[in-house]
Amino acid sequence: MGFDLNGDGDMADTVALTIEYDLEGHADTNGYYGTYLDLYLAEFQQSLQAYIDRLSYAEDWTWFHSDGTVLSDSEVAAMTNADRAEAFIHGWYVKGSAGGMGSGFPGGNAGGPPSGERPDGAGPGGNKAGGPTDRSGGNTEEVGTPDQGTTQSATSKTDSANYATFAEMLAAYQADIAEVQAGDAYGNNIVDLYNPLNYIGAEGTDGPTWARILMGASEGDISMLNSLNLQIAWLNAGTDAEIEWQWNGGHAPSEIFGDSLALYVDTMYGEYVDGAVKITKAPAAGQTANGSGTEPTGTDLSDWVNFDSDSGIGMTLAGAAAYRTSGAAKAMPGFDVMDYGQEDYVFGSATADARHWDKYVLKVLEEHTEELSLLFNGD
Repeated sequence: MGFDLNGDGDMADTVALTIEYDLEGHADTNGYYGTYLDLYLAEFQQSLQAYIDRLSYAEDWTWFHSDGTVLSDSEVAAMTNADRAEAFIHGWYVKGSAGGMGSGFPGGNAGGPPSGERPDGAGPGGNKAGGPTDRSGGNTEEVGTPDQGTTQSATSKTDSANYATFAEMLAAYQADIAEVQAGDAYGNNIVDLYNPLNYIGAEGTDGPTWARILMGASEGDISMLNSLNLQIAWLNAGTDAEIEWQWNGGHAPSEIFGDSLALYVDTMYGEYVDGAVKITKAPAAGQTANGSGTEPTGTDLSDWVNFDSDSGIGMTLAGAAAYRTSGAAKAMPGFDVMDYGQEDYVFGSATADARHWDKYVLKVLEEHTEELSLLFNGD
């Protein structure tokens, strides 16, 4: 995996990945710890470190001194990687065209926990999620319809605009899952077909030589654990699998800082195909003139992200969880953002534009019918 998860000074060991629970010993993460979450944190730290390491490719950024005054062109040209990293961690910048990602959070906060909310000691779910999501372009927060999105915003109190009662929704859920599990015209469970974990490393399945997973670190619609599990499965199956949780990237992150999909494909082609030309990324020219910003707009991460010019960046598991929570567009029932799936258009059909599909969510709905019925579409 590229990390020293057991702390023995090397990265050559096979480590069993575990999630354990001890509320007294790990109160800052609601009791959760273990080597799997150590890996999660290591990947998160690496995503920020990778972003910082590429700041030399930034263009048209405006950089500032700690007192808020603008750097001169000569000072910008003389900035070292450590200088840019320090400025970024403290928010002393205005983004330019390269790496100038828009807000990854529905609420507009693109840097971390919302203003005034500290991750220090705050366990997962300890911060409020981002602002309400409006997919229709209007002002409604109704959900569960083709025009309004598939699941509830974290701030919405409408569970469904399609069903008058919980019992009616539960019946539809049960019927949809029964239909899905009965199989399509070829006898296949379409949800199982959609899950690559059912095929990676499976007998009779040829794995790819390499795979790359690119997701926004502030993606608010799906758990980072999903992509992490894919990478683990691929690596265990012998595939060269890289994962990038792009810092501040949202639901559909774009390539930044001189990177491109074409460059990555060419690089991997050169690495694995005999006789192919070896492709490497062009070195950064470096920014020689400051941008036109007048005051810093970057997010100050220094109260929960540590930076050392020699050892790089560091953060706590609770800090990473708080960053993820503040980017959640959906309700957050667990350690990381999870779309709990009222219904999904992916599994629709000619007669139903969306179907319920998650058997585990159905189990919760059935086991807690009494409590949930009282909460359905509540005030």
